[in-house]
Amino acid sequence: MATLAGTVPAAAEGSWTSHISGWRDNNESRRWTDKHADKAATTVSFSGCSFSSMDVGLHRVVNNWPDAAYGGKVSQCTTSNWGEIATSGDFYFGKITSGTVSVDNVTVRYQRPGAGRCIP
Repeated sequence: MATLAGTVPAAAEGSWTSHISGWRDNNESRRWTDKHADKAATTVSFSGCSFSSMDVGLHRVVNNWPDAAYGGKVSQCTTSNWGEIATSGDFYFGKITSGTVSVDNVTVRYQRPGAGRCIP
């Protein structure tokens, strides 16, 4: 069973932290809403990984249509940066490589550094 646990509610523009346990192909993160109010980059950071390299894709939810894909990044248990996503919406990241992975610390940021903090 794959889990993404320990999440806190996301602020309108902000960040959240979690961990991954037993993710397999095509698993997805929780969703978060980015209103694009601060024009900040979207990053996904991993530490304490059970893998040396994993492909991760960023997506925006599109109702009644395939979700918008913003491309894959190869994470070597570091930070993947998609830059500024110029469209607001609900986002998630997904694993797009084979094998089972776990990550001790996952941090997703969609705000400018120092722009505030996510309050649970």
